[in-house]
Amino acid sequence: MATAEQEQIGEFLLDEKTLREIETMKGAGQWSIVWRRIRKDKMGMLGLYIVLFLILMAFASWIILGFDNWLTHQGALLGDPSNPASLNNLYVELWLPGMPADSPLVLFQHPRHHFPELAKLPPSFEHPFGTDGVGHDMVSRIFFGATVSLALGFIGQMTTVIIGTFLGSIAGFYGGFIDEVLQRVIEILYSMPGFILMIFIIVLFEDVNIPGGRYAVVVIFFSLIGWGGTALIVRSNFFSLKHQDFVEAERALGASDMRIIFKHILPNSLAPLIIIVTLGIANTIFLFAALAFFGFGDPNAVSWGDDLNKWQNDLLYYPWMPMFPALFIFFTVLGFNLLGDALRDALDPRLKD
Repeated sequence: MATAEQEQIGEFLLDEKTLREIETMKGAGQWSIVWRRIRKDKMGMLGLYIVLFLILMAFASWIILGFDNWLTHQGALLGDPSNPASLNNLYVELWLPGMPADSPLVLFQHPRHHFPELAKLPPSFEHPFGTDGVGHDMVSRIFFGATVSLALGFIGQMTTVIIGTFLGSIAGFYGGFIDEVLQRVIEILYSMPGFILMIFIIVLFEDVNIPGGRYAVVVIFFSLIGWGGTALIVRSNFFSLKHQDFVEAERALGASDMRIIFKHILPNSLAPLIIIVTLGIANTIFLFAALAFFGFGDPNAVSWGDDLNKWQNDLLYYPWMPMFPALFIFFTVLGFNLLGDALRDALDPRLKD
């Protein structure tokens, strides 16, 4: 028997909290409901705040020092040191109200420019994260490292998901011989030692001197071998959806296969893809940081993993040099994982139970 705080609806006995949630969600769209569920997840919101903060860091690095100089590491910012105009553009100084004019809060240098006389300075007002062993400002390196890490994670994962989604959609929709071929290819890809092969590819292209060139090669290779998991998930979704009534209705109306695949079935498979992308970005960022940490990064690009590799032996005497890159790698991976878990629970609450 239902109590005063419960209500019988059909075969289900719902408590007052569940009833209030049902009333709140009446008339709301799917993504509105997902957002409400995420807002109630404290860990999910923490992950969202971390990710948003990292995105702001990445955009700030572009805005403060300019996209062209970020990409090429040359030009006005790294011009002739005897040119006063060039030197004035090497850093950005920030003041707080009441601070002395000669004591800026941050000396935001270009991450590729260093001042040897400022090497190994501990954290201070001028350099909140200190300087590294050759005089780079660690704040600048961290900010630009965020840009590189997010770009690699997003581009690498999106490329992988696009390939996996396309192939999984075709295999799941048509089945038969196409599906058999896809499964055999995925089995071959799973048997390949991906991390070792990436190191081999980096060594093979070690003479690439374009900033970010090595990472671009690895992203392409990663995308070509890493799409299997996405393809299997999309394939299984297509198997469960392709015989639904709305699909059969489209067939009866004469819709083409491509229209059915990309306009009707694929949009109903977006939820797991969003989760794959979010969690995959964390894994991709960690993968590239690990490659750089083991000495297989790109010396022409600013990278947290590369900084961690260079200064790991200075942990005892100059702890800030390897500590800050390590902390930002940790919090970046943590943020995307927390957000991915929250999205998974919000899109399919049954998984939470």
